[in-house]
Amino acid sequence: MPDGAKTFLVIMLIPFLLGLGHDIYFNYFADDEKIREVKALRIDPKAFLVSDAGWVWSEYAPSSLETVRDSFEPSTWRGYVDPVLRLPTMVVGLIPFAISFVYLILSWVLGIWPCSGRQISFGGLGRRRKNNDYAVYKHAKAKSVKYKKK
Repeated sequence: MPDGAKTFLVIMLIPFLLGLGHDIYFNYFADDEKIREVKALRIDPKAFLVSDAGWVWSEYAPSSLETVRDSFEPSTWRGYVDPVLRLPTMVVGLIPFAISFVYLILSWVLGIWPCSGRQISFGGLGRRRKNNDYAVYKHAKAKSVKYKKK
């Protein structure tokens, strides 16, 4: 798999990492009492609360949630959007990664771009130069000096 595809997968993993980081912060570092418990290593894994995507959206950007809700029909919202918003934030964050991973695996199996070995040219952007492709040496007309032993 090309390096660009691997970088793309890492970028698609960022929403999951943001959801995981939010839940860890909210459970262990949100207030002084939780910080003291973590420092004393009194962590109860059963008390770990996982946030829903809908709660995060309504907590941090309620106006955009209302705007998007108004743009959908109520039946569409209840049927398609609400089930997704009830999922944990980390699971919703894994959706772009999963779609990208499936796409890259299929493109690798089928041998299509970006896993075909062919490269798409963007007009010379990112073109590597050869070692002898410098302006000083490229058009030099003088012959190199040869030294003889005496």
